[in-house]
Amino acid sequence: MYEAHFQLDQTPFSIAPDPAFLYLSDGHREALAHLTYGFSHGGFVLITGEVGTGKTTLLRNLIKQTPEDLDVAFVLNPRLTVRELLETLCDELGVSYPRGASLSVKQYIDALNRHLLATHQQGRGTVVIIDEAQNLSPAVLEQIRLLTNLETDKRKLLRIILIGQPELGDLLARNELRQLAQRVTARYHLGGLSREDTYAYVVHRLARAGGGAHLFSRGALRRLYRISRGIPRIINLVADRALLGAYAEGRHRVTARLVDQAAREVLGRRPRYGRWIAAGAGAALATGAAFAYFLLPQGGSAPDAGPSTPPAAEQPAPADATAPSAATDAAPARPMPAEPATGTTTPEPETGAPEDPGAESGDVVTDAGAGPKLSEPAPAAAAPPPDTPTPAPVTRPDMPAFETQRLAYEAVLERWGADLSAWTNQTIPCNFAPSVGLQCLSRTGSWSDIRRLDLPVILELWDRSSTPYYGAVTGATGDTFTLTLGGRTHRVTPADLRDAWFGSYVVLWRMPPDYTGTLKRGDRHPSVRWLREQLGKLSDDLPGVDAAGLTGAADATDFDAALQEAVVTFQRQEQLLADGIVGPATWIRLGQRLDFELPTLE
Repeated sequence: MYEAHFQLDQTPFSIAPDPAFLYLSDGHREALAHLTYGFSHGGFVLITGEVGTGKTTLLRNLIKQTPEDLDVAFVLNPRLTVRELLETLCDELGVSYPRGASLSVKQYIDALNRHLLATHQQGRGTVVIIDEAQNLSPAVLEQIRLLTNLETDKRKLLRIILIGQPELGDLLARNELRQLAQRVTARYHLGGLSREDTYAYVVHRLARAGGGAHLFSRGALRRLYRISRGIPRIINLVADRALLGAYAEGRHRVTARLVDQAAREVLGRRPRYGRWIAAGAGAALATGAAFAYFLLPQGGSAPDAGPSTPPAAEQPAPADATAPSAATDAAPARPMPAEPATGTTTPEPETGAPEDPGAESGDVVTDAGAGPKLSEPAPAAAAPPPDTPTPAPVTRPDMPAFETQRLAYEAVLERWGADLSAWTNQTIPCNFAPSVGLQCLSRTGSWSDIRRLDLPVILELWDRSSTPYYGAVTGATGDTFTLTLGGRTHRVTPADLRDAWFGSYVVLWRMPPDYTGTLKRGDRHPSVRWLREQLGKLSDDLPGVDAAGLTGAADATDFDAALQEAVVTFQRQEQLLADGIVGPATWIRLGQRLDFELPTLE
């Protein structure tokens, strides 16, 4: 309904598990790695996660990447009896059995065993994937465990992947299922998205649908994260209704108010900010009381050594005070809780305060903490030495947007050592890049993705203006990044840019020799020969890949089945989409694995 209004190609926030919209956060990437492990190793692999965290979407993406030598039985309805489960497995794997006959469990298992032995002799493997596995009965789970007893002297004939809600873990903890629990070789719990990944997730889906990051205001994204707790399904439901609300009001941007309204309509309740305020106030009072108690002498009375209020020079600043700054007049920063290192995330407490104007302005709100004491003038900052990066916060430079873009690309091209003698103020950056052997690749992601990529990137930044501005990330040390913005260099953390960057960036990458585009099976091109040679150099680290077979092919320019399999193996190892198609992401990772001369962030 609203697609034409926002100039979208399709609905961006459908709740259907469409693999084309898959966004891989660190947690989803780890879960996908565990699922891929289950394709090649015996025993049980267990993936749990709350409702709506993206387990089924991951699963559908995995099935698209199924190797040709692997048979998959996919069980969607686990509320089955033992006999119904065995019939389902036979149907999924194409095992023939007498229809309509009342077979015993042993007859089903014998038929499955004969089929598994036959496929094993053909060099094929078999995986059973059971979704919503928390609905399995203990009797059915025990029968599944017994199926893993089907084996040869060297390997299991059946691999099992169980996917379900957290109750599945509780089910397997039962005493009568301890034998099955001991056969779980890998397990992972998929939590909600972090704040950073929530922002990137929204931008990613908008980009896939043909939209831009500016469709949701910064306040709207913050509110969406607080309401959803980073659960993708709730994000989709609320964001979809918020876009509909903006369309109904004739607006071209979703605000925090529209997100709140959408949440009331979709979730049937108001966002409960008040309880967080009450809890926070209670915790503050309790902390203050405890602090006062331990500061008082044991007699219980305060010392009479002077006034109860410390002098101005000793009085600490309030916790939410910020230092005056010539660069920004933004409101005090709200601290962002640290994200745990596991697959789960800790929800951020909601606040009942309205969005502060500073957060909606072009100024960047920082998490630097309290500034100088309010009773004292701020000390004058020492002048930094020449070429020393200036600290955050950063704002839109006082120059046209295209000029910020030109300077950002220039900074990245210099990191690549590109010859800029032909570079002018009128140069279109991505048209210029091929002349120095580079290509532009537009992506959406998070700071973790940029860290993993480990190449300089150009960020698309937003404030309240209708057009973006641009900065270049050219270095990183710990949690601090070097940002070139408008010709000046700044030191920033992800928190400094969380209200300006929504996940869109461009990375430059080195083209291979004779590059003309993406390569896939059936292509015949000189660059295929170079691809064979590079994968041959990595063959010792790629299981099942024979260097001689790659480099000694009768026609080295032909992208044949053996090369496709080698590419898929490499992509799986590098946690890329294992589709056998060699695009920019595969070229980039191949260059990094072979230690080509690339500019890194470190």
